[in-house]
Amino acid sequence: MRAAEQTGLDDDAVKAMGQAFDLACSRLIRAGVLDAVNIERMQRLAAKKLVQLARRGERDEWRLARRAIFEMSMAAANERLAAAQAVARETMAEAV
Repeated sequence: MRAAEQTGLDDDAVKAMGQAFDLACSRLIRAGVLDAVNIERMQRLAAKKLVQLARRGERDEWRLARRAIFEMSMAAANERLAAAQAVARETMAEAV
């Protein structure tokens, strides 16, 4: 089944989403935000966001890419913050 049929979007939307996805992922890989540990999870998050935006009518690949970059960056930052907080709690527990 074609991607357009699967998402309920036209071919132009699917093309824009694909280009935005590639742009966003390549930028975040180069920046070190995406790595072997989180890439699949972050790509799923980006794809989901891109479909939501395209269903609302967004077709500009750069706007789509920026939103995907934002979503993945925020998720990665939240994960790193949660990991740092867990380490801090362990350190505090060991000190007590």
